[in-house]
Amino acid sequence: MSTKTIGKQRPSGTEYASLQTQFSRYDRTTFSGFVYDRADPSRRYAVELLVDGEPYMSSLCDEFVTELADAGIGDGRFGFTFNVQDEVSSNAAIIEARLANIGSPVGAPIRCDHAAPEAQWHRIGEIKWAGGLRFEGWLSQDVDEDIEILIAQRPVMTVKPTGWTNVARGSEFGVGRRIDFHLPEHFADGRVRGLSARTISGRSLISEPVAFVAFERGLEQTIAELGRWDSERLRGQLFDQLLPASVPFHAYRNWKERFSPTAPSDVPSEAAVVLIGDARVDESIESLEAQRHAAWSAVSLPARGVSQFEPKAAREFVDGDAANSAFFVFCLSGTILAEDALQRFADVFASEPGCDLVYGDVEVAAGAGAVWPLAFSAFDRERALEQGYGAYCFAVRRERAVEALRSSASLYDIFIGCVDAERTYHLPGSVAALPRIDASVATAELVAASQAYFAGIGVEANVEPRKAGLLPAVRVKRAVDWNERTTIIIPTRNRAELLKRCIETVLPAAHETNARILVVDNSSSEPEALDYLEGLSADDIDVISVEGPFNFAAINNAAVDCVDTENICFLNNDIQALDDGWLAEMLWRLSAPDVGAVGAKLLWPSSVVQHGGVVLGANFSAAHAFNDRMDGDPGYGDLLQVAHECSAVTAACLLMRKRDFVAVGGMDAVRFPISFNDIDLCLKLRQIGKRIVFTPDAKLVHLESASRGRDSAPDRKARFGRELAMLRAKWGEVLLDDPYYSPLLGLDSTPFSSLAWPPRSWKPRANLPPVPTAPPIGM
Repeated sequence: MSTKTIGKQRPSGTEYASLQTQFSRYDRTTFSGFVYDRADPSRRYAVELLVDGEPYMSSLCDEFVTELADAGIGDGRFGFTFNVQDEVSSNAAIIEARLANIGSPVGAPIRCDHAAPEAQWHRIGEIKWAGGLRFEGWLSQDVDEDIEILIAQRPVMTVKPTGWTNVARGSEFGVGRRIDFHLPEHFADGRVRGLSARTISGRSLISEPVAFVAFERGLEQTIAELGRWDSERLRGQLFDQLLPASVPFHAYRNWKERFSPTAPSDVPSEAAVVLIGDARVDESIESLEAQRHAAWSAVSLPARGVSQFEPKAAREFVDGDAANSAFFVFCLSGTILAEDALQRFADVFASEPGCDLVYGDVEVAAGAGAVWPLAFSAFDRERALEQGYGAYCFAVRRERAVEALRSSASLYDIFIGCVDAERTYHLPGSVAALPRIDASVATAELVAASQAYFAGIGVEANVEPRKAGLLPAVRVKRAVDWNERTTIIIPTRNRAELLKRCIETVLPAAHETNARILVVDNSSSEPEALDYLEGLSADDIDVISVEGPFNFAAINNAAVDCVDTENICFLNNDIQALDDGWLAEMLWRLSAPDVGAVGAKLLWPSSVVQHGGVVLGANFSAAHAFNDRMDGDPGYGDLLQVAHECSAVTAACLLMRKRDFVAVGGMDAVRFPISFNDIDLCLKLRQIGKRIVFTPDAKLVHLESASRGRDSAPDRKARFGRELAMLRAKWGEVLLDDPYYSPLLGLDSTPFSSLAWPPRSWKPRANLPPVPTAPPIGM
């Protein structure tokens, strides 16, 4: 490791005499440094990494170097980082850096047989504007300091890094401490400002102030209050959709006071309220007496356990005090209903004649008087069976409720027995505050209710209790016809070490489920890769060749044409299995006839979650859920703990039936050759009535884009932008209203981590198939 002037190495080239360079080893596989021109700090250079004299990879020197910025050298963006494969750093003798196309050395060569000295420089962090008053970023895990936030160079707050996140290091990823904060609300005044950040010891995190602007109630409301033209209000509405703002969950009380549903109408109907249990009944009755909806009757049914009750007592209430009720509301005793809860339920039944059951969001106590919202999705059958998520405050039309009470013995029985995908509505916004639930006891009751559901529809399934979290949790294993075979399709190009590791780790699951592996080679040219592919046939693994430029959709389409099994599992060659049971778990989910695709929980090597399902709408695009969480974290509303539905899952590991793939026309190789083909595929499946299920019980490691690089690379940005524009053109309406993501949650870059500011909608939602608007090819 050294710092030196390149001009001394090239006495005949005075144009490089003013360059300052550094090259050092940060850890076993990470090398970093910088290059800048003292005479012209605006210039940027490209650096090439050489391993034992052979070019390995290159990088533009544009990373932020704290020490250079603090020394007043340009904007500080002169750094580079390379991350090499572990096998390379283990076997190499010398690793060096040189200016690309020039050959001048950067720093001094590093001998790999020597212990890595302490690096003089590496990236310590970054902060970016996420929209509104929210900012996100990361801090190096070896920097144990809080961060001071400044506006116009004046300190306004101090934030502490929380949680973990992945950090790009060259072509790979490392782990960093997550920075996620919101500025105080008085900065939401429509003025453009600049934010700076530094560690407590004074080290800068960003090269220049980050410009941002936020509006107190969104631009649409701001324009409306100023009395501008209606056309400008539409412009403001679009702005709010494309650049959503958010506030943190801990600001929920203030958020709730500021935003509330439109004042409900006075629908003349009587509500019957069934409270299950006898604890804190007086508190529930007080909340009923404060209802805006005047006509109601209520009964408290003694409970066994958490939600079980005596059906006879319920039927007596139906025929007695509740004889004239138009709908029934079910909840646990001790539930505090919002003062507009009954009226909002009545409004849904009046406005939606096709609705039989409606459930609302709820609030839970978090200690020290804090309250947190559980904002649910539109109806999700898989989550209903595994978590009973909507069972804590829901309303059912009289006819359906009376029918259910004849055969039900618990709150979960009624909820699971009454829900129908097309006739079940979700009402955004809290309708009740929940009492504390003994989740372990409730889990046993949910097991019984889910088992009863499967018995009632004649489906063989095993329901097992899980470790309870905020809510009860069970695991469903439907019976599988193991005579139906599966083909695991693995596209590859070169990178033999990736493919070898992938096959070695997934082969046990293939043997366990009687699955076959099909490797699809896309124009490999490296001798090691060609030798490895040739040897695979001896291991009873099929290999086919698809020539031409990399087109992920076309490659997979061609592979499916060669498959004669009932099921297909798309798998990236940079996937590594962690156990032998992942494929069996996905097959248990796919055995439900209305499930179109199953996705897995994917982790980065750092154990940060890389994929927990796909959420539509983030930045008017799509985002992987929960990549701000470590493995083992239950996720918002315990969503990483139970199987649930989502709008899409990644094709890095996706299981589906071949006949469904053919029915929707496969992957779109013209509109989405590289990106978003999996999202488009899943939405096409949902369009024909299929469910997309994410399961946390199939867990694998994903070295995302290790084989082909990331879409942020300059040569890929234009292509990625075109495919994103096509996604917006075809599925734009769906992107703005994902049924599996609440309109009360933030749409910035990290789903399930904030409240929308302002909320996008309070309207009741049914989970209906998406409708595309496909533009002609070429438009």
